Amino acid sequence: MNSIRILLVDDNPSARALLAAFVEQTPGLELCGEAGDGWQGLELTDRLRPDLVLLDLIMPGLDGIGFLEGLANLSGSRRPRVIVLSGVSTDAYVQHSCRLGADYYLVKPVNFRQLAQRISALFPEGEGLEPGGSAGFLLLRLGADSRLEGYGQLSYALEMVSGGGRSMQMKEIYLSTAEAFHTTAACVEKNLRTVIRGMHAGASPHYVRVFGPAAGRRPPDNRTFLRRAAEELAEKER
Repeated sequence: MNSIRILLVDDNPSARALLAAFVEQTPGLELCGEAGDGWQGLELTDRLRPDLVLLDLIMPGLDGIGFLEGLANLSGSRRPRVIVLSGVSTDAYVQHSCRLGADYYLVKPVNFRQLAQRISALFPEGEGLEPGGSAGFLLLRLGADSRLEGYGQLSYALEMVSGGGRSMQMKEIYLSTAEAFHTTAACVEKNLRTVIRGMHAGASPHYVRVFGPAAGRRPPDNRTFLRRAAEELAEKER
């Protein structure tokens, strides 16, 4: 099966980073480009010919509605499927977007499992897309910032712990991760702590469900976080 090529059109860099991480960590999906507004999105759509566009509505310059209107000028062979991802939930926007050709309309914050299901429905050959279960995606649901250097290192360490390394000492985890990322154990320890503190400060609903309320409490140390997150991964895989 060929990968489903996806273009992101959203003016919010953080939102694009989160969606990019979802695409890159979901087998069967491929990120082919990113655009910060509708004009750039139309240019990239015409040039890159993505299979699917994940589209925000409220953007400066040409917004998502204008982007959908612009797609009408593309030939059928170049017109991608479109899933709108917007913080606007009013019926008027939903209905207007669908009339202009949007295939699905999902309200932010994005439920990535639901998004994967919608993509599978649009592309039957990709049926069974499953973003959950990986360490990286769990970190995203917990609110990790995928742009931070420690995100990949934490994901690697979590995969190691959940894959049978729960008895490993933290020194071993730091050294193994440092070797994989060509850095030092001290840097790994610091980077993991930075990502964990960020998740604790943001306290997403999923983070609170897994680790409990964050307000007034210190963030978990690296060892505690990895062990609890590994337990969460194990529960998801049952």
